[in-house]
Amino acid sequence: MTSEERELLKRMDAGELDGMVGDMFQTDGGSTVWTIIKNGIPVRFKQGPGGKFFNGKENERYEGVLHTLAKWMTNEERLDFLRKFGWLIHDAAVNAYSAKFKPKK
Repeated sequence: MTSEERELLKRMDAGELDGMVGDMFQTDGGSTVWTIIKNGIPVRFKQGPGGKFFNGKENERYEGVLHTLAKWMTNEERLDFLRKFGWLIHDAAVNAYSAKFKPKK
């Protein structure tokens, strides 16, 4: 592990990189998918579409089921996440680290 990688992991642990990674997007089935870093752990979520039903008096709305699609827990997994998705994070050091692993055309 390089000193750059140790520094990035230390910043993740401190919560400096917490927040949304990229944008939310909708699947063809209507589910919403998003990725966040919370407490230094990147997690990808998926929430199914909500809906409504008539209960005899009025329409009741309900939210879709929330699923955890992926969780990057270990240091190696978190570094792999930064390599793959670091270009989506608004941080110059993370962008530079991710750019080193961008596939050559």
